[in-house]
Amino acid sequence: MDVIGLGTLAMDILRKVDKLPGEDSFCVVENTAYAPGGSGTNVIVQMARLGAKCGYVGKVSDDKIGEEIIVNLKQEGVDTSFMVIKKGGTTLHTEIVIDRAGKKFILLNLGDVFHTLGVDEVNTEAIQTAAVFYTDLLPFEPAVKGLKTAKESGRKTAFNMQTGLDTMKGFGISKEDIFNVLPYTDVFAPCQEGLYALTDTTDLEECRKRLRKYCSGVLLFTLGSKGSVAYDKEDNRYEIPCRKINCVDTTGAGDSYLGSFLYSYFLKKDSVENSMKLATDCAAYTCTGIGARYSPTVEQIKNFVKLD
Repeated sequence: MDVIGLGTLAMDILRKVDKLPGEDSFCVVENTAYAPGGSGTNVIVQMARLGAKCGYVGKVSDDKIGEEIIVNLKQEGVDTSFMVIKKGGTTLHTEIVIDRAGKKFILLNLGDVFHTLGVDEVNTEAIQTAAVFYTDLLPFEPAVKGLKTAKESGRKTAFNMQTGLDTMKGFGISKEDIFNVLPYTDVFAPCQEGLYALTDTTDLEECRKRLRKYCSGVLLFTLGSKGSVAYDKEDNRYEIPCRKINCVDTTGAGDSYLGSFLYSYFLKKDSVENSMKLATDCAAYTCTGIGARYSPTVEQIKNFVKLD
């Protein structure tokens, strides 16, 4: 196994609207579609589409949403034998409202199953034998167990802080908790909002300095339309701008970016800079279609790059 993931999973209900509503306003729903999502599984699916052998750890209900999530992962070639299924309850899902310009907001229904994954339900043998362990730190205790198990087994690890600090606190995860797991992390990839809140600064050099106290690995900062900046283990800085495209939907772009970066950097042993370039191309491709899983295969990204 190349990669074992443990993190968020969901079914995305995509609602295309004429415009995002303001306070006490409304919008017109033009189209509704259903697609599997969840940042953690999105990252793993991107890696699988590029050729990685992947497995996933998570907990779903035996409801229709949970069944569909597992079916889709199997269709993507992801090993679901490490998944835990609970009878009864509601599987985590989201409603994503997207306007004609690709701007969005997300309504998250946590359900009552996802966060009940227990430490004893995590297949540690799979983590010990996979080349890479990936997590977004949710659910917290199983994710920490995974990170520690992977590092103790000499495996590579990646932690994607895909939400802001306030959201992490809502899941019961403090700033101190995050700092405590960074020593077990080979690639730390916080989103822009999370990065600034975690370090109490918007200066990237200061962000690096403050995080370096805890993490000796690669620091990878995704900055939305501003592109991405990374610091390798020797603190060499790399900066890659976004590709100019006709953006349809930004949902899942960050997940595609990280999945392709980890595939290139860990599995293909490419440089940080070249891995960032591939990741930027894959994220741009994802933005040209609707939904978090509009991420490319190897052939699709090759053809996309040729269009330049």
